[in-house]
Amino acid sequence: MQKNNNFQPKVMVKVKICGITRLEDALAACEAGADALGFNFSSISPRYIEPENAARIIARLPPFVACAGIFVEHSAHEINTICSSCRLQVAQLHSNRYAADQVREIANVRIIRVFRPEPGFETGTVRTFSENSGINTFLFDAYRPGMEGGTGERIEQKQAKTIFEELRGFGYAILAGGLNPENIASAIQLTRPWAVDTASGVESSPGIKSPEKIRTFIAAAKNACP
Repeated sequence: MQKNNNFQPKVMVKVKICGITRLEDALAACEAGADALGFNFSSISPRYIEPENAARIIARLPPFVACAGIFVEHSAHEINTICSSCRLQVAQLHSNRYAADQVREIANVRIIRVFRPEPGFETGTVRTFSENSGINTFLFDAYRPGMEGGTGERIEQKQAKTIFEELRGFGYAILAGGLNPENIASAIQLTRPWAVDTASGVESSPGIKSPEKIRTFIAAAKNACP
């Protein structure tokens, strides 16, 4: 049989289901094919989970599913403690309080730095932060004054497309903000991200996931052709 030298395997986008508060939701996400789960340790979030409860859930998960901690107001020391006790592989840092020097104090986990692009946002900000911190994974969420994510709002589409185009080949860019089963395929086709992240888009109420929405979201994301 003649070999097809033009064949290129389809690269599936990675999917993180964020704001896990219950074991049944975590297991439903894993069964549906989630690549990662997020646990929100910010006390101001409706999806807040105690580290002890997160640790119990994580201990019950199957292998090869990455677990990320979402941090907003924690110090580097607190982040290290929670990541160690919960056996997290990733720390996702919201808020501009996490400057490059503070990020370097966080050990033994992969870091995702969150950016919420305001009007006029320039991707040079991301490149500079990467150079100063050594971080190469970034999540882009919708900007809303006074909130650090989980708004259910989307990044303006033209701005999102520009950001992801300008950062193509520079680290790993994750798209978040208002993603749901209905819009995820078009969002992936527009931005071609490394991964996508959703919380409210697969919920029946804040912190409570819908297994059906999770399955539909992940299937649509995995079948989208970036």
